[in-house]
Amino acid sequence: MSTGRIRWDQLPEALVKAVGERLGTAFTARDAEHSAAAGVAALLDLAAGAPDIGPGSSPSPASASASGTVFVKGQRDPAPAVGTASEEDGSWWGPGWSPVDELDLEEAVNPYLPKSAPRVLWRLDGYGWQLLAFEGVPGRGADFAPGSPDLAPVAAALAELAPLPAPPGVRLPTAWDRWGYYCAAADRGLLAGSRLLHTDPASTNILVEEGVRARLVDWSWATAGPVWIDTALWGMRLVSTGGHSPEQAWRWAARVPGWSAADPKAVATLVRAEARRWHDLAAERVPTADSIARSADEWAGFLAAREGD
Repeated sequence: MSTGRIRWDQLPEALVKAVGERLGTAFTARDAEHSAAAGVAALLDLAAGAPDIGPGSSPSPASASASGTVFVKGQRDPAPAVGTASEEDGSWWGPGWSPVDELDLEEAVNPYLPKSAPRVLWRLDGYGWQLLAFEGVPGRGADFAPGSPDLAPVAAALAELAPLPAPPGVRLPTAWDRWGYYCAAADRGLLAGSRLLHTDPASTNILVEEGVRARLVDWSWATAGPVWIDTALWGMRLVSTGGHSPEQAWRWAARVPGWSAADPKAVATLVRAEARRWHDLAAERVPTADSIARSADEWAGFLAAREGD
């Protein structure tokens, strides 16, 4: 279910007023240009001399107060649930699922993310909406083109994530929940793992701060699975978005811990499943899905050939 994108100026006036009260200062809002999230996504620029904006009564994180910006994303209240995943078929996306579940997941997993990830500041529920605010961090979308200076910081961001376990106290979808539909039942064990995954390392989900570092943002698809999955998906994006050859993408993937030791059969299985998913999205006429699907096929074919070597 998708609510579609909503502009900030379309939110209820009472909700916008409540946000101002929560911030404790005047602000101006800019709709986030490249956010893929449905619902609302906006950058709030705080007035000069704004007070601390950290969670509760705690001081704001340094990067939030330094930037003077808060990122807010939100969803409409869900319709009354008719069941839950556990009550139905055990699938993560059962009949009771709504986009608010992704918001809940992103809030729950936030304390366990890499140190570079933006932190949740506060949550505001009311007036038919649920909003989640994050510290503002500097940066622009990553450039995946061959020769880009962003590639090394992105590889470093994936390396920062690689050792982190899936938090035991947070119910995450598994890699099988995400891709099992596109796999044979016998492949289930190939996608088993207990590492924390981002699973959508698109260029728009990686903010690069010039000369400093790259940060993974938008954790609404956080997942538990084997360590190499994010690297495999990044390789696909290097081909589709960056224009790399599969051989070039492989060399960048090899810089991320866990990639070289991955089971080639498991990697090929995952990437073929991801290619099938993009072909389904292309059939639904999702913008850019067709070109991504073709690149996913190219990446999958390359990996399958390596598997056979």
